[in-house]
Amino acid sequence: MLAVIPILMAILIVGALVRNRKGPEQLLAKEKITPVRIIKIQPIGVAPRAVGYGYVQPDRFWQAVAEVSGKIVSLSSLLERGEIIKDGTELARIDPAPYELAVAQIEADIQNIKAQIAEIGVTKKNQTLLFGIEEKNLALSRKELKRQRQLLQKRIVSDSSFDNQQAAYYAQLTKVQNLKNSLNLIPSKIKALTASLSLNKVRLEATRLDLENTVIKAPFNCRIVDVKIEQSQFVQKGQMLFSADGTASAEIEAQVSIDKMINLLRSVGRPVSIANLDFSVLSELFQLSAVVRLKVGDVAVSWNARFERATGSLDPKTRTVGVIVTVDYPYEKVRIGSRPPLVRNMYCEVELIGQPIPNMIIIPRSALHDRYVYILDSRNRLVRKEVALDFAQGNFYAVKDGLKEGDRLIVSDLIPAIEGMRVDPHEDTALAAKLSKEASAKTESREISPENR
Repeated sequence: MLAVIPILMAILIVGALVRNRKGPEQLLAKEKITPVRIIKIQPIGVAPRAVGYGYVQPDRFWQAVAEVSGKIVSLSSLLERGEIIKDGTELARIDPAPYELAVAQIEADIQNIKAQIAEIGVTKKNQTLLFGIEEKNLALSRKELKRQRQLLQKRIVSDSSFDNQQAAYYAQLTKVQNLKNSLNLIPSKIKALTASLSLNKVRLEATRLDLENTVIKAPFNCRIVDVKIEQSQFVQKGQMLFSADGTASAEIEAQVSIDKMINLLRSVGRPVSIANLDFSVLSELFQLSAVVRLKVGDVAVSWNARFERATGSLDPKTRTVGVIVTVDYPYEKVRIGSRPPLVRNMYCEVELIGQPIPNMIIIPRSALHDRYVYILDSRNRLVRKEVALDFAQGNFYAVKDGLKEGDRLIVSDLIPAIEGMRVDPHEDTALAAKLSKEASAKTESREISPENR
């Protein structure tokens, strides 16, 4: 009995528990809310940009060529490869002695010719006076000859006396004619001497110019590239002495894809297609701004530039057009190790920035899924929307159709993304500001100090 009674009690308790047990508690299913980042669509002005790459070339290049022959008597200590030279700095001097002697000789010849002209002037004056006297003597001789002829006819004088008088008359006539001929030759002599004087003056100027050319000075601010002369070396006229690159500005010819160039042309309000691309309209691209960038290892440097011109044809293989930009003062604010100068043959990135195209809608690249984007409706539920793109640039797309102002665009990467799912939106203001800044292509301007000009 002591064993049966506890067993019966246990059976009764278990039965009571089984009869009074409750079924599984049923809970109402709650909808999952996924947190997402969003940005609000706002039309903004988008500055179209085009990026190309090219090599740096100096805007001005100087090859110093000897304009006279002679021995190098002086070389500047600055005439070394890589040295920066200021405008007007004397770099080399050719022996001036032969040209100084030539100048002195021509000056002496000029003085001699002037003395001859002065002497002829005095001779002309004297001969003119003498000519007047001899003409009077000729008149008297003529008168006497006439009288002797009359006396001869009356047989008062002999034939020999008349002949003597006639000979005296002709002698006087010859003397007068010789003086007259001498006076007639004087203008020709003066003209010949004057021409010789002019010729010697020209020779003097040419020799003085040769003398000036014995001194070789830098014609502009430059950097020495190559030197081919030594002290005491004899150089010939026309021989190349050294070369230098100008430091005032540098040019970069970059190759830019044609579709990017078309976007730039759109920014000046003129429709352009590949089929009828007219390079005459590229003059309007002077309104463009440009930035040149250099990336070497961890060093990244940029320079503001200006658009100069475009090449006259397309490259049929790469479908690119060459554009040329200029950077002023490429040696400005050089810092060793962090900011190198723009020197010949550097390979740089060139970015052209057009005038802003107004009222454009942009989205980040990460927000596009094939041809669709995800936006929110008024109940914070996901809606898949198909969009048509205008063009891609940098980290964003410009949308032609499918979105409007005020739409809330989901920029989070949802996995999975289900139509109608409820989300908890959080506005990503940092991403919106970054997109706005990139779209407007704002660049920092640089101050150019007077001492670096």
